[in-house]
Amino acid sequence: MTTQMLVRLTVGMGMTLIVMALAARRVLFLFKLVTAGQPAPGHTDDPGRRVWTEITEVFGQRRLLKWSIPGLAHFFTMWGFFILLTVYIEAYGFLFQAHFHIPIIGRWDLLGFLQDFFATGVFLGITTFAIIRLLRNPREIGRSSRFYGSHNGGAWLVLFMIFNVILTYVFVRGSAVNNGTLPYGKGAFLSQLFGVILRPLGQPANEIIETTALLLHIAVMLSFLILVLHSKHLHIFTAPINVIFKRLPDALGPLQPVEYEGKPVDFENPPDDAEFGRGKIEDFSWKAMLDFATCTECGRCQSQCPAWNTGKPLSPKLVIMDLRDHWMAKAPYILGQKETPTENTPEGGLGEELAGEKHAEEHHVPESGFGRVMGSGPGQATRPLVGTAEQGGVIDPDVLWSCVTCGACVEQCPVDIEHVDHIVDMRRYQVMMESEFPTELSALFKNLENKGNPWGQNASDRTAWIDEVDFDVPVYGEDVDSFDGFEYLFWVGCAGAYDDRAKKTTKAVAELLAVAGVKYLVLGAGESCNGDSARRSGNEFLFQQLAAQAVETLDGVFEGVESVDRKVVVTCPHCFNTLGREYRQLGANYTVLHHTQLLNRLIRDNKLVPVTPVSQDITYHDPCYLGRHNKVYEAPRELIGAAGATLTEMPRHAERSFCCGAGGARMWMEEHIGKRINHERVDEALATGASTIATGCPFCRVMVTDGVNDRSEEAGRSGVEVLDVAQVLLGSLEYDKATLPEKGTAAKEAAKAEPKAQPKAVAAPADTQAEAPASPAPGRNSIAASKTFSPKPSPGRAVLQSSRCRSDLKFCRAASAPSSGCRSMSNGLPLVIGFQVAAALSGSSTNQRGSRSTRPCAIPYAPLTKPSFALTHVSKAVATWLPTGSPRKCVNCPRKYFSNSTTRPSPSCMTAVMPRSKARASRPRLCSTASMSAAIFLISSSALPSRISATSCMTSVSDPSRCSRSRIASWALSTSSAKPSRPAASLRHCSPTLPMDAPICDSASSISPPSGMRCESSMAFDALSVTGVPHSAAAKPRQRPASTSTTSTWAMGAPS
Repeated sequence: MTTQMLVRLTVGMGMTLIVMALAARRVLFLFKLVTAGQPAPGHTDDPGRRVWTEITEVFGQRRLLKWSIPGLAHFFTMWGFFILLTVYIEAYGFLFQAHFHIPIIGRWDLLGFLQDFFATGVFLGITTFAIIRLLRNPREIGRSSRFYGSHNGGAWLVLFMIFNVILTYVFVRGSAVNNGTLPYGKGAFLSQLFGVILRPLGQPANEIIETTALLLHIAVMLSFLILVLHSKHLHIFTAPINVIFKRLPDALGPLQPVEYEGKPVDFENPPDDAEFGRGKIEDFSWKAMLDFATCTECGRCQSQCPAWNTGKPLSPKLVIMDLRDHWMAKAPYILGQKETPTENTPEGGLGEELAGEKHAEEHHVPESGFGRVMGSGPGQATRPLVGTAEQGGVIDPDVLWSCVTCGACVEQCPVDIEHVDHIVDMRRYQVMMESEFPTELSALFKNLENKGNPWGQNASDRTAWIDEVDFDVPVYGEDVDSFDGFEYLFWVGCAGAYDDRAKKTTKAVAELLAVAGVKYLVLGAGESCNGDSARRSGNEFLFQQLAAQAVETLDGVFEGVESVDRKVVVTCPHCFNTLGREYRQLGANYTVLHHTQLLNRLIRDNKLVPVTPVSQDITYHDPCYLGRHNKVYEAPRELIGAAGATLTEMPRHAERSFCCGAGGARMWMEEHIGKRINHERVDEALATGASTIATGCPFCRVMVTDGVNDRSEEAGRSGVEVLDVAQVLLGSLEYDKATLPEKGTAAKEAAKAEPKAQPKAVAAPADTQAEAPASPAPGRNSIAASKTFSPKPSPGRAVLQSSRCRSDLKFCRAASAPSSGCRSMSNGLPLVIGFQVAAALSGSSTNQRGSRSTRPCAIPYAPLTKPSFALTHVSKAVATWLPTGSPRKCVNCPRKYFSNSTTRPSPSCMTAVMPRSKARASRPRLCSTASMSAAIFLISSSALPSRISATSCMTSVSDPSRCSRSRIASWALSTSSAKPSRPAASLRHCSPTLPMDAPICDSASSISPPSGMRCESSMAFDALSVTGVPHSAAAKPRQRPASTSTTSTWAMGAPS
């Protein structure tokens, strides 16, 4: 062995062994850190599709090639390194043998050509990257650069090292040509060229150059390996893994449910130590931690983010970087190498904090949280995940709540990071565990809880639009009581029923379906909000409640209908996404179509034939939840084309469409920072010169219309028209309205097909002392007895199913000894979950970021000693009771208020265990939300206060003769002399699953007052006493006489 070969072998293998040991240690550390995350189910299913995704996205670079020039540069760079693996095999072979070649293929000129071709491609690629970084330098153009906030120094270092890889490559190959050791001929064109350049130096010099360049080539690559494992370029190794474990399918679609230890949380019986959402970095799943490690800092997500582009502090890239840097800094605590301090301490704080500020200043990231606290000291370990700069938070609240969940970041990310999931998970913790959220969301939650819609309108108003059309719109439960003979259920949605602009879309779609002869029906007052805004804002409790109610309603309509025929058409993409994809998590399965899809199908089937071209230029705004979230791009455009209009696209359209600003519950929040997102979008639309802006979403229509009006006022001229695609299509049709079905047609047909059933009184069992009143005929303002609800058990019936606990009545009969069918009431306090407890009970106050208790939320509670409790009324609500010695999960209040068994959390922070119907055992139900409260109901026992005073319904009830859920009845508990430890408290009651306008106290209603209570009337708020009545004294309720009184009340007392 020659001296040169000995030097090659010794130095080359020595460097390799040292670096490989360091690299193995780092890889093991990263593996332990990633796998320390929580379980992430659902990321290993469908292996065939995952392999195909790996082929198209990693090897085919499908996402990166959407960016043309930088995509091509990256394509050649990546494939260059794949091909150059053969070069490194040869390089290590040259350490042992001067004339080494790869067996079989090692002398093929084709391989030599590919090696030189891709080496040239890599050089051109890094040159392109350098030019792009110079042109998009954040020091020059600030926030508009997608590299703003990235570690630009590290990026330049990597480009320099790749350049050295190529430089040493050509010197090795050129000198090998002159030394006769290159196994390739003229196919290796680049090597031959450099051989010509080096030939004048002579043979001895070329031998030295070959050995030196070979060792440098190996050294540069080994150094590059260490750098990659400690930098953002770790994505070279983690990206293929992250892609294969991505969430399928490609479209964002549904959010994942709240998980605890890798399993969806059962809100009926949540684990005692469960925390909902992500409150600490270690709460994230291993897939999320893999996301953090995979971020390339390329800024494609940032460049497409509507929040970032309108001057808001949110950058999806910086969020992931913040989480990654905090994750890495906290690694010693996560892996148990250091003991996590119990309190925030200043060690490792001041100096590192100043270093963080300097780091932020150098990298132009004042909005970024990762620069606030650097290092891995105790200050890093105790940082809140979400908090202001003063609190040392990793993510600023303004960053968290700026997200519109449009999915532009996820769509553009080349390595499939799931930004939206992580943001919503942090929102969930803030809402459900900390009660920290923007103040505007309080009104949203209250309206959803109390009214079942974000607008806070009465359920009876959902059918107001039907009165404005001159054709028949069948209402389930009023005109018809079965889905038989119908093709579609038209889910109108909250916006389509309440917003004046969205109503126009609703009426247009209804008319188009009627023209096409489609048999459809609507739910009318039986509809409720699908829960999208609640879920996107982090209130998963409320979403589960609304979803369970909607699924039960839909299942009632589709009872006996095959799954393939359970067809729903919607006009709102948020309803489209929620009903069609998210309700599947609850076991529901419906075929949900957006109205543009159905109308497009009707045109293809010649059931709708446009004959009058719409002679105008139209630009189309893609709704995020129709486009990016569900990949519906072509149907609306085809409808516009079918209507004869000229489509003028905005620069940002289809998968790169710019959000209107309404997603992620931002529809209900004001924009206090930066430019309004809808103004940015409207400016882009107006620049096209189109006379009409079309869309396919009621939320988008509201936001775009507001933006157009604002811009029109500023310009002092009338703006362009904003229409739904359905309205554009309707304008292109000619038909005789006399051919549309007359009002009442469906009801008449139903009456002919089946005699109208007479209402029957529900007979009470022999051992009960009262009877249920007769059920009224279904009506638009009284849907409690409609078939929508009657075939399905109400959520509390599992508790009430026995002869002693009547499930078919709307109250639980007082009984001296509960039977086995009734849950034992001797273990604790019966509760009925309600809404928004009065401040006198919870002692809570509102701060700047939302409703949060600022005083100890526990109230003194005397241990229950006697088992003689009877739940006397549940109003079709959910009854439950808690063990006296087991404090449950506190939602709004810190756990320290659960110090002992004699202190109970107030109902405003209580999550009770809700009983569930056997028929719906797998469906989560709710008993609490972020503004949670519980109403303690009319309890007869000597262990409780002997007197309860009650007031009647609010005078603002739309129908004064009713005591309706449309307003909350207020109850007050007064202190009894026998139990002075029980504090006075004011409670509010509203049954969460009671249909919106179902009367509670009405002689014509199927919901009767409880045993021992009588309906009375008065013009004012009468305070009526409730005295403890022995269980045996329960008597038949008296119906109130017909009266013109303005309010109704219940009174409980001895029978008269």
